[in-house]
Amino acid sequence: MKRLIAGKRLKRECDYCGCNFKKGNVYYKDRHVEYDEDGEFNAYEIILCPKCKYGKEQHSKRFVEFQKHCKHPKKFIEMVYGYIPGECVKEPEYERCMLCNQIL
Repeated sequence: MKRLIAGKRLKRECDYCGCNFKKGNVYYKDRHVEYDEDGEFNAYEIILCPKCKYGKEQHSKRFVEFQKHCKHPKKFIEMVYGYIPGECVKEPEYERCMLCNQIL
Protein backbone atom coordinates (compact mmCIF):
# COMPACT_ATOMS: atom_id res chain seq x y z
CA MET A 1 0.00 0.00 0.00
CA LYS A 2 1.21 3.45 -0.85
CA ARG A 3 1.01 6.20 1.74
CA LEU A 4 -0.27 9.36 0.07
CA ILE A 5 -1.26 12.88 1.11
CA ALA A 6 -4.30 14.50 -0.45
CA GLY A 7 -3.29 17.54 -2.55
CA LYS A 8 -6.91 18.66 -2.74
CA ARG A 9 -10.27 17.43 -1.51
CA LEU A 10 -10.81 13.94 -2.94
CA LYS A 11 -14.16 12.88 -4.34
CA ARG A 12 -13.47 9.29 -3.32
CA GLU A 13 -14.09 7.93 0.17
CA CYS A 14 -12.57 5.28 2.42
CA ASP A 15 -13.76 1.86 1.26
CA TYR A 16 -14.48 0.67 4.82
CA CYS A 17 -15.85 3.60 6.82
CA GLY A 18 -16.80 6.06 4.06
CA CYS A 19 -14.94 9.08 5.48
CA ASN A 20 -13.91 11.90 3.14
CA PHE A 21 -10.36 13.14 2.58
CA LYS A 22 -9.65 16.87 2.78
CA LYS A 23 -6.51 18.63 1.60
CA GLY A 24 -3.52 17.49 3.67
CA ASN A 25 -5.11 14.27 4.98
CA VAL A 26 -3.15 11.03 4.81
CA TYR A 27 -4.66 8.06 2.97
CA TYR A 28 -3.46 4.69 1.68
CA LYS A 29 -4.03 3.37 -1.84
CA ASP A 30 -3.55 -0.18 -3.10
CA ARG A 31 -4.00 -0.86 -6.82
CA HIS A 32 -4.75 -4.34 -8.19
CA VAL A 33 -4.53 -5.28 -11.87
CA GLU A 34 -5.79 -8.70 -12.99
CA TYR A 35 -5.68 -10.42 -16.37
CA ASP A 36 -8.73 -12.49 -17.40
CA GLU A 37 -8.79 -15.57 -19.60
CA ASP A 38 -10.74 -13.56 -22.18
CA GLY A 39 -7.77 -11.25 -22.71
CA GLU A 40 -9.24 -8.38 -20.70
CA PHE A 41 -7.59 -6.41 -17.93
CA ASN A 42 -9.45 -5.56 -14.74
CA ALA A 43 -8.08 -2.92 -12.40
CA TYR A 44 -9.40 -1.59 -9.12
CA GLU A 45 -8.09 0.51 -6.25
CA ILE A 46 -8.64 0.20 -2.53
CA ILE A 47 -8.46 3.49 -0.62
CA LEU A 48 -8.19 3.40 3.17
CA CYS A 49 -7.95 6.00 5.91
CA PRO A 50 -5.20 5.50 8.53
CA LYS A 51 -7.73 4.38 11.16
CA CYS A 52 -9.11 1.57 8.98
CA LYS A 53 -5.64 0.50 7.85
CA TYR A 54 -4.49 0.19 11.47
CA GLY A 55 -7.65 -1.74 12.40
CA LYS A 56 -7.17 -4.11 9.48
CA GLU A 57 -3.56 -4.84 10.49
CA GLN A 58 -4.49 -5.39 14.13
CA HIS A 59 -7.38 -7.69 13.17
CA SER A 60 -5.05 -10.01 11.25
CA LYS A 61 -2.57 -10.10 14.18
CA ARG A 62 -5.33 -10.90 16.68
CA PHE A 63 -6.76 -13.62 14.42
CA VAL A 64 -3.36 -15.37 14.22
CA GLU A 65 -3.17 -15.35 18.03
CA PHE A 66 -6.76 -16.62 18.29
CA GLN A 67 -6.04 -19.55 15.96
CA LYS A 68 -3.40 -20.82 18.42
CA HIS A 69 -5.86 -20.85 21.34
CA CYS A 70 -9.15 -21.84 19.66
CA LYS A 71 -10.96 -24.58 21.63
CA HIS A 72 -13.09 -25.73 18.62
CA PRO A 73 -16.60 -25.75 20.17
CA LYS A 74 -18.78 -28.57 18.84
CA LYS A 75 -21.46 -26.25 17.46
CA PHE A 76 -18.87 -24.61 15.16
CA ILE A 77 -17.46 -27.82 13.68
CA GLU A 78 -18.50 -28.42 10.08
CA MET A 79 -18.24 -31.57 7.97
CA VAL A 80 -16.78 -30.87 4.51
CA TYR A 81 -17.92 -33.13 1.69
CA GLY A 82 -16.13 -33.87 -1.60
CA TYR A 83 -16.93 -35.81 -4.74
CA ILE A 84 -15.81 -39.41 -5.22
CA PRO A 85 -13.63 -39.55 -8.36
CA GLY A 86 -15.62 -40.85 -11.34
CA GLU A 87 -18.99 -40.70 -9.58
CA CYS A 88 -21.66 -38.10 -8.85
CA VAL A 89 -21.79 -38.84 -5.13
CA LYS A 90 -20.26 -36.83 -2.32
CA GLU A 91 -18.54 -38.37 0.67
CA PRO A 92 -17.32 -36.79 3.92
CA GLU A 93 -13.68 -35.70 3.60
CA TYR A 94 -12.78 -33.89 6.82
CA GLU A 95 -14.07 -31.73 9.64
CA ARG A 96 -13.07 -28.10 10.12
CA CYS A 97 -13.62 -25.44 12.71
CA MET A 98 -15.63 -22.53 11.26
CA LEU A 99 -14.08 -20.07 13.75
CA CYS A 100 -10.38 -20.58 13.00
CA ASN A 101 -10.56 -22.54 9.67
CA GLN A 102 -8.37 -25.28 11.08
CA ILE A 103 -8.79 -28.84 9.75
CA LEU A 104 -9.47 -31.31 12.56
